[in-house]
Formats: sequence, structure tokens, C-alpha cells
Amino acid sequence: MRLRDTSGFTLIEVLIAIVVFGVGILSLVSMQVAGIKGNAKAERITVASDWGSDQIEQLFSLEYDDPDLVDDNSITNTAINADSTAGLNSFTDTTADGKRVSPDGYFTIYWNVAENVALPNTKTIRVLVVRAVNGGTRTVTMNYLKAKYL
Repeated sequence: MRLRDTSGFTLIEVLIAIVVFGVGILSLVSMQVAGIKGNAKAERITVASDWGSDQIEQLFSLEYDDPDLVDDNSITNTAINADSTAGLNSFTDTTADGKRVSPDGYFTIYWNVAENVALPNTKTIRVLVVRAVNGGTRTVTMNYLKAKYL
């Protein structure tokens, strides 16, 4: 009669299997967390793009000489145009040509106009959608040209 039965698993084999299984589960959990963070960031970018598109549609529906499409900071203003962008990158209350806050309050939408910068008889319109995040800002930028004559 034999005393050893060889069917089944030893305790060491079971412990190794549990460790391998645990490492696999932890990897899946960390992958899920990274996926959730990526989806949340993509959603914020999409919402900001939607607000920017909405603002640009409103600006494009205006007449060429409408007061909302006036370049308040012309390219001759060296304080505003120090970076040679005709003031298009301004996103403060005092330097932007226009501003509104999204109804949800998370985004501030600024727009800047530069006349005759890219082409004659056009206005370059840059919409900047800004959101404050952890003491910094995240910005989605959109550029458009509005022609005087079509």
C-alpha cells in the first residue's frame, strides 16, 4: 500500500498560482484606472471644443464690421503683440477682444480678432477655451478666417 497520493496540488503550487493571479488582477485594475482618466480628459477636451465651435458659429453669423469682431488690440500695440501673434493669444479679461463664460461655469471662452494678418480683407479669429485645473490652465485653441468679400 502506498502512502503518497500524487493527485492534487501542493501548497507551494497553490500559493504561486494565487500570486500570479493577484499580479494579473492588479495590472488590470491599474489599466482600468488609466483608461478612466484618459476618457475623462477626452471628455473635457470634447466639451471645450464644443464651446469653442459654438462661439465661432456665433461670431461667424455676425456682420464683418460688427463690434464683437473689432480688433481691440491692434498689431501696433507692442505690449500685446510682443510675441508677434497680433494679440491672438491673449486670454485675460483685459487683453482679449471678447469673453464669455460657459453656462456650466467650467470654461471661459475668449476670442481675439486680428485684421489683415493672414490675408488682406480678412479677419483672423482665434477662440481660446480655457479651464483652470490644479492651479494651472488647460486651453483648446481654434483658428478661423472671416473674409470681407465672398
